[in-house]
This record gives sequence, structure tokens and C-alpha cells, in this order.
Amino acid sequence: MKIKLTPELSYIIGLWRKNRCFDGIGVKGDKTLLEVFSKLVLDAKLTTSDKLLAEDEKVYFYHTAYRKFFQEVEKEQLERFKYLNDYASSYLAGVFDGSGQIDERGVVSLSFANSQDELLLLRLGFISRRRADRLVIEKPLVFLAFIKNYLKIKNNHRAFDLIKTPSKKA
Repeated sequence: MKIKLTPELSYIIGLWRKNRCFDGIGVKGDKTLLEVFSKLVLDAKLTTSDKLLAEDEKVYFYHTAYRKFFQEVEKEQLERFKYLNDYASSYLAGVFDGSGQIDERGVVSLSFANSQDELLLLRLGFISRRRADRLVIEKPLVFLAFIKNYLKIKNNHRAFDLIKTPSKKA
């Protein structure tokens, strides 16, 4: 079975990477996160609804080939997401939906960030600074504009109103 990386799969891997549960391939978190993960996994046909297992605060499925592929993408993230394209955008959107925050002052940050996350952002041109286990993005509107089209959960903050969307000309 040859698995091909797509922007949709990149988003799922980003979401899984920051909220993984260690039962199969799955995520733990609030109801919205679980619903989004379940819908995306079923839409991408990674599993069937009867094989998708749900517990109190986690949802997961078992598939050895996908688990190996997810781990491979995670290990090679610096090489796989080195260009400003849909793959990197959707991956970072998944990471942001999983662990990102926008506070009341418009400060955008990623929780549970490691040095690989910091290097990935830097290679893509997003400068960040470390505060404890959090990475604070220096130019938040540029970052949010980059991931905006792929966000599924955290796309209702007032900071998104400041992002210019290109107007369509007839």
C-alpha cells in the first residue's frame, strides 16, 4: 500500500502530532477537536466508521501502514514542509488547531513546541520566540493568512478580520 501525502492528510498529521493519544492513531481533546478529526479521517477514507473507536476524550483507529506513515512524516517534517505551499499551510493549520492560541491582544502562539517546530517555522519565514514551552509568532497576521484556508477549528477570532483576502475580479 503506497500512501501519498496530500494537503488534507498533512492537516490530519499536524492535528495528530500535537494532540495524539497513544491508542492507535488518534487524538485526545475537547468535543470539537474529536469531531473534526473523526470527520476528516472518514472523509479521507483512512478507516471506516465501524473501526473508528471513541472514548471519553479521545478518538482513534488502528492501521499499521498509516501509523508508520504518520511517524515518518513527523520525523521528516523539516524536509517535507520546507516550501510555502498547500502542504506546509495545511500541516501548520493542523498544528495550530491542535495547540495554537490567539490571546485577547492578538498574540499568536503554539503550545508544547519543540526545537523542530521552531526550526520549521523559521525555514518557512515565520520568526518566533520561545516563552517556556510556547512559541510566540512575531508577525501573527502573516502566519494566520498563510494557514487561514485550512483551519477547521480556530478560525473565528477577530484577528482573522484584519487579514486581507484577495478580491476576485470578473
